[in-house]
Amino acid sequence: MNGKERILAVLNKTIPDQAPTFEWFIDKRIGRELIGSEDPIEIVEQLDIDGINIRADYNQTKIGDDVYMDEWGSKRQLTGDMIAAHRSHPIADLSKHKNYTFPDPLSPKRFTSLKKAIDRFGNKRAVILNLRDGFSDMRDLLGYENALISMLLDPEAYMELLDRVVDYNLILAERAVKEFGIEIVATTDDIANAGGLLIEPETYFETLGKGFSKVMKGYKDLGLKIIKHCDGDCTPVIDFWIESGIDCLDPIDPGAGLKMETMKKQYGLKIALKGNIDCTGNLCTGTPRQIEEEVIDCFKNGGANGGLILSSSNTIHRGVKPENYKAMLEAIKKHGTYI
Repeated sequence: MNGKERILAVLNKTIPDQAPTFEWFIDKRIGRELIGSEDPIEIVEQLDIDGINIRADYNQTKIGDDVYMDEWGSKRQLTGDMIAAHRSHPIADLSKHKNYTFPDPLSPKRFTSLKKAIDRFGNKRAVILNLRDGFSDMRDLLGYENALISMLLDPEAYMELLDRVVDYNLILAERAVKEFGIEIVATTDDIANAGGLLIEPETYFETLGKGFSKVMKGYKDLGLKIIKHCDGDCTPVIDFWIESGIDCLDPIDPGAGLKMETMKKQYGLKIALKGNIDCTGNLCTGTPRQIEEEVIDCFKNGGANGGLILSSSNTIHRGVKPENYKAMLEAIKKHGTYI
């Protein structure tokens, strides 16, 4: 089987020849040290990774030292980390959100990176389109604090903007399916931390949950398989996410006390799981042998009936030892075999 076939087998609840692997992001430094390239496509190709995560492309305009304005109207500052820090947000007054114009989802430049990946990999590796399911766009448009508070203070306007956000992502998804044959979408909206949800479950179901249900139904109506990412302890909403249509959950966050074995027993017959080599633990400070042991343990606890995409517990960030990531990939091929 090739990489795309493996990932689709897991999402379709069948057993691949071996557990597939891919990451949301692999830091450029890791690529330079392992293969001499920062190009995500080259990294995936040369390390023989089963899939690649691709986001839509948006213009960035430099407006100062390490500061740029993106096409959404957000001001961001490069920090040396993988994700730039927000410095300002485009919607200052939620009540006037109708005056805000989203970036054109039909722009011919929107899927430049997606087309490049598909042209390189064809059907050999899975090209996963990374879209949103509600909160991350609300956070970026309003700012973190306002995105949390305004759902309580002005729920009507909040739901109107959330509905616009959902429709925008569905337009992107429909384009990707019709123009590029995309079969898998991932949403990486975090709504939890190690202590639990960022909002009360009741508030989530009354607000964000409605948008989540709508966008998931839209993705499923397009025939897409859905991988849902959320750090932290998201257990209060997992059953709802499954009912809404997700096919896979990532990660089983060890930092939040979640265990692969427990989650597999509880959810393994309903959805696939992705993870869960700790990217804050052995990948950063351990040895290749410790990584190999962690892969063996993860496969043992999560791989029954093929329902596991083996990966880090979040990303291969710049704190990861390159030799440990290489050891992880080698261990997956060595110990993650079903047949």
